[in-house]
Amino acid sequence: MQNRPLSNRIPTGWIALGAAGAAVVLWGCLPALRLMIGDQPPFLTATIALVAAAVMETLRSWGVVLRHPELDTGHRPLSFGRGLGLALGLIGAIGFYFIGLDRAPAAQVTLITYVWPLMFVMASEVLDTGRLRALAICGGAVAFLGSAVLILGTGSGAVTADRVMGYAAGLLSGLSWVVYSLMLKRGGQLGPDAWPRIFTLAAVGAGLCHFALEPVALTFDPRGFAVAAAIGLGPYGIAFIAWAYGVAKGPSRTVGTLAYGVPVVATALLASIGATELTWKLLLGATLVMGGIVIASRNDEFGMRLLSLIPRRPRRTAP
Repeated sequence: MQNRPLSNRIPTGWIALGAAGAAVVLWGCLPALRLMIGDQPPFLTATIALVAAAVMETLRSWGVVLRHPELDTGHRPLSFGRGLGLALGLIGAIGFYFIGLDRAPAAQVTLITYVWPLMFVMASEVLDTGRLRALAICGGAVAFLGSAVLILGTGSGAVTADRVMGYAAGLLSGLSWVVYSLMLKRGGQLGPDAWPRIFTLAAVGAGLCHFALEPVALTFDPRGFAVAAAIGLGPYGIAFIAWAYGVAKGPSRTVGTLAYGVPVVATALLASIGATELTWKLLLGATLVMGGIVIASRNDEFGMRLLSLIPRRPRRTAP
């Protein structure tokens, strides 16, 4: 009996969920990888990572087109304006995130940054329907409370100006992810040759930010360069490919929910290497943030079931 390939024996949906889960794990490794770089400026790190991602995406797109030439047609061309907008979104998402990691505790910054799926859901609802559901507002309030617990529960008892800037950078990173995701969602599907251009534009922009905003690095740190390149190949290379496959081939609601696990993976990894302490405030804040995101992402039917659990006073009947 001839053995079938593994991909033919496992349902596509499970393979897609596995790919999306791998992307979540890679994204969760980002804070720990950033700690290995040392004092390398954030936008220099972003530049190296984006260059590595651009090279990887270029090689991948060549392979895809050679194997499937039909995929190179039928897609909307990438205009310069859209490419620039997507590149700026990537620069903000990556650059602000690294700035936040440099100025505030990594676990808190990651949790604040990854409130962006909630912001994305709320922004999409406003753009699609012109209003917000009650569940989205309730979930936003719960997540906001969780963020407040995270910021106030830093472990040292004091919220310094530097840490506030770090938390603000994490929030700006999340907003950049929202803008980037909305542009992807509303602009039509991109061909395989679009991604190398986007990453290249983002790398150029991040490099300009380094020269304009940071002390220019005059010495070469092989370890920092290697780790930054690994970030570009893994969390911003393989993870993008895996996530795109998971979104395209897997159940959308389940795959989308997996993104909420990034802060959990990041916090667990940081705790395992001794880079953060699992205090009750951190656990409470994480629970509130994740709970708020899940609540806001549910549909109206879920909200009606919640409301049905609330006991109601029986109506009085007329005598």
